[in-house]
Amino acid sequence: MNAFCPNCEKETEQKFVDKVEEINIRGEMIPIHMEYYQCEECGEDFEIPRPDYDPLDAAYREYRNRKGMAQPEEIKKFRKELGLTQKELSEILGIGIATLNRYENGALQSEAHDQVVRLSMQPDNLLQILEKKPELLSESNRNRIIQLLQKKDQDCGDLLEEAIEQFGSYSPNLLSGYIRFDVNKLFQAMKFFCLQERVVKTKLMKLLFYADFKHFKDNGISISGVRYAHAYHGPVPDQFETWLVAISEWDKQITSEEQSFGDYVGEVYTSGEPDWSVFSTSELAVLAFVKDKFQKYSARQIRDFSHQEKGYQNTQNGEIISYQYAQELQI
Repeated sequence: MNAFCPNCEKETEQKFVDKVEEINIRGEMIPIHMEYYQCEECGEDFEIPRPDYDPLDAAYREYRNRKGMAQPEEIKKFRKELGLTQKELSEILGIGIATLNRYENGALQSEAHDQVVRLSMQPDNLLQILEKKPELLSESNRNRIIQLLQKKDQDCGDLLEEAIEQFGSYSPNLLSGYIRFDVNKLFQAMKFFCLQERVVKTKLMKLLFYADFKHFKDNGISISGVRYAHAYHGPVPDQFETWLVAISEWDKQITSEEQSFGDYVGEVYTSGEPDWSVFSTSELAVLAFVKDKFQKYSARQIRDFSHQEKGYQNTQNGEIISYQYAQELQI
């Protein structure tokens, strides 16, 4: 196309460039989609104004996802749900109001500030802050927020307790890997696989399956005591949708968002750091082995791989896959 080039000070032929370039964000090379015009005579690049897409903002978002950091809208939503002004939240967090305003509007937060924000998003932690420093808010505002946090904490606990009672109270046997269901280990394993990664839900379910079955194969017991069922896309934790809802309420460090994969839209999970202390040495070794084994597998590849498992092939849709098949695992 022909357009005016301010560098050449005349109308020149310009070509449209659509490519992926890497942006250095705090030492991390982040691939970002770029569109611009380039003058054929002088080589000058001209950005295409797109109010709906900012390459630097996209790079920041990807960096936050990799590091398990809070996104701007999450910080703003958290503040508004509590009915706090930016000044009030900034005083609670010990962060300047101007800094908090920048974070809510897209600036990349420091890791130290992000840790403070994410910790405060957990009701128990924020309750402790308000109880230790009552002077931060007026008495009426403080009491209102404390009641709100206590209700949120109770609602989350009720949801999780109800899910465990309904779907996780089975006796330990061969279908659970000979241990009692441990919801915390399940959640921490999810966080392990999603730490600084963007993991498609389909792949995450398979990683959990291989971790539990691999540990059973090597050590005679599973990691989490989860039962796995035969599903269209491969083995999945039985009632996995219930556990995904529960973990999103239980721990705000693990988040999901929709991502387009051509004609398909899937859920992608990211997370902050898990509680390493819940795992034994053998469990951590298996988790690391499974993560490394399937690091470069797409969701489709790991799905196809899992379809070759004898435990999957010998069961029907919805049927629980016995850990007896772990001895014939492909890994």
